[in-house]
Amino acid sequence: MGFKKYVVFGLILLIVMGVIVYSFIGDNYSFPFAGITITLPIAVWVIFPALILFLFTIAHLVFFGALGFARMRKIRKDGEKLLENSKNALLGRVVNNEYKTDMFKLPGTILPLLNIDPKRYADYRVYDDGIQDILDAKRKVYSGEVVDLSSFSLRADNALVLKNHDNRLAVDKSYADTILKKCDDKTLCQKAHLAMASYASMDDLNKYDVEPTRELFDTLVERVNAKENPLDFSDDVMVDYIKKLNFSHDDFIALAKNLKTKMNPDRLMLLFERLAHEFPADAGEGYLYVMFELQMMDHVRDFLENSTEDEYKKCKYMLFLKDSGKNFDTELFI
Repeated sequence: MGFKKYVVFGLILLIVMGVIVYSFIGDNYSFPFAGITITLPIAVWVIFPALILFLFTIAHLVFFGALGFARMRKIRKDGEKLLENSKNALLGRVVNNEYKTDMFKLPGTILPLLNIDPKRYADYRVYDDGIQDILDAKRKVYSGEVVDLSSFSLRADNALVLKNHDNRLAVDKSYADTILKKCDDKTLCQKAHLAMASYASMDDLNKYDVEPTRELFDTLVERVNAKENPLDFSDDVMVDYIKKLNFSHDDFIALAKNLKTKMNPDRLMLLFERLAHEFPADAGEGYLYVMFELQMMDHVRDFLENSTEDEYKKCKYMLFLKDSGKNFDTELFI
């Protein structure tokens, strides 16, 4: 029974009781109290205890009803906060785990640990449109689609935003310039710089202070004297990249093999003479490879004469074969 019905029916009951008693006993009764004589109909005296009980009952219901209302209000507020935090957890935002009711504390602390696979739940639907929109956006982004995430107001370093940039970069390399103008994530910056390296000039690439990668260097090398979109990759700039990338012995050999068909012989020889001088510990065999390929045996002989007995044993054997009139593919040895 509702509170309003209880009050109405309680009053009706008291009135009916008073009318019935008054119809049988219509006399008055006097009661002295604190020097005062109170005279009321007997019917009133009969229903007075019931009236007191009725009032105390109402007070009891009002008090505990107010407590229940306050509790339900807290539950409703925590429910709204849990819903909002669910969206934040799905979007990778910071989640506020301060709840006023115990029933929401445990699920609230679990929310940040959620790692839902959007593809697995592609056909799953939730009752809340806001959460459903987030799930759909995440599924599309992690499937490689480009999605408008502006409605979610995400930070620039949010994982979903970074993945979305990555998706757009994959279908539109010119988007790299937009990313690099305001980029704080190292990995994304390097991906954008790499994409830009496939079409931009060195001046445009140098506008952005991005730590180079070996993949970036290889991309630039591939554009040296290319038929389409060639790049003016000067020796000085190339040496600077090599220093930053800490080339190893094998890296210099790989570079020599890559450049032998891209550079004219004179430039190739001068470049590796410089590399052998600036990186004597690692670039020597790369230099010798170039000299063998260019049939510059005098340069090979001069270089090997200044080496120790244990250095460049393969190259010394190759020189011996050349001096003996043998022809062979340098690739078999280096």
